[in-house]
Amino acid sequence: MTRLCYICEATSGGVRKHLRLLIECFARPEEGLEVHALLGDRGEPGFKEEVEAWRARGVKAEILPELQREIRFSPDRAAYASIRGRLREIAPQIVHTHGSKSGFLGRLAARAVKVPRILHTPHVFPFQSRGGLAGAFFLLLERYAAQRCDTIVCVGESQREEALCVRLVAPERLLVIPNGVAVPEPLSAEARSALRAKHGLPAEGLIVGMCARLAPQKSVDVFVEAAARAVKAVPNALFVVAGEGPLRGGLQARAAALGLNETRLKLLGHVSDAAELCAAFDVAAMTSHYEGLPYALLEAMAWGVPVAATAVAGSADLVCGGESGLLAPPDDARAIAQNFERLLKDPDLRAKLGQAGRERVKADFSLAGFLDAHRKLYRGSN
Repeated sequence: MTRLCYICEATSGGVRKHLRLLIECFARPEEGLEVHALLGDRGEPGFKEEVEAWRARGVKAEILPELQREIRFSPDRAAYASIRGRLREIAPQIVHTHGSKSGFLGRLAARAVKVPRILHTPHVFPFQSRGGLAGAFFLLLERYAAQRCDTIVCVGESQREEALCVRLVAPERLLVIPNGVAVPEPLSAEARSALRAKHGLPAEGLIVGMCARLAPQKSVDVFVEAAARAVKAVPNALFVVAGEGPLRGGLQARAAALGLNETRLKLLGHVSDAAELCAAFDVAAMTSHYEGLPYALLEAMAWGVPVAATAVAGSADLVCGGESGLLAPPDDARAIAQNFERLLKDPDLRAKLGQAGRERVKADFSLAGFLDAHRKLYRGSN
């Protein structure tokens, strides 16, 4: 039986969802894989319980306390030693790393113990989010680590183009496997009302929702600014953010300063069923500075909810401007608000773009396609 070991520190948000889909699929006996996982823990609600559920299904999952998000020499050196030691004991035929920190340490450790096949999914390249000397430094690190793996799995075409643009590796070592989600049956009006009630949202009225971690990458402050503009033109609209993070206090203060009380803006905090919550929205928003291929937009599109997003790599891969959603420049609260207004005022446009997005997910971003592409990758048949 082939031993496959996942290594992932970034166990939150979309990366956690991505990893969950892979583990729950490839831990099934019929896949012929013995699945191991070396994981960090970012403290996201429910993560430890999820790991226990994986263990109950036969996954040999371990949480490494020293595998942390912050760059710190001593813990990182300890994390590298732990990963290398565990890989010596596991002796996997395949290592698949995810994210920046675990991708760097995991690839080096796997090469050190001569793992036959080393794969890496960056989700977001670390140099994408940093400019100047910091960006150049992280690009050097990524180039160094890239030479110590066989395949880099890009989650979208824009990510592959970025890797080629900076000459990260030879083109033949880049493989695009887009993120994928299941396409659910549409909710009835009664079920949608019940879903709204479950989260304390009004049964009637228009809702613009955003599912995102409250961190700088997601630019939720820009969403709040755009909401304050759009609500003047559409006073019956409610703006909702589902997610938790370090910027919550600042966002609450900014919303108050802009006159957005709870009847106009709700910060729901962590929501365990965020994928389902998207069905309660009339418009799904994403105001990020950068993305890999965001699950929050995929899930909204799968429900047939029209999207208003920023025109950044990843989001633009999903949202064909004017066809399956509307795009605006990053940090441009005025343009984002105009897109909110346009969608909120035009139910026919919402229906048209929502249906187009749903069909796009079915055609190009299905869960079955995502899993089958990884199955071929692990079998060496890509």
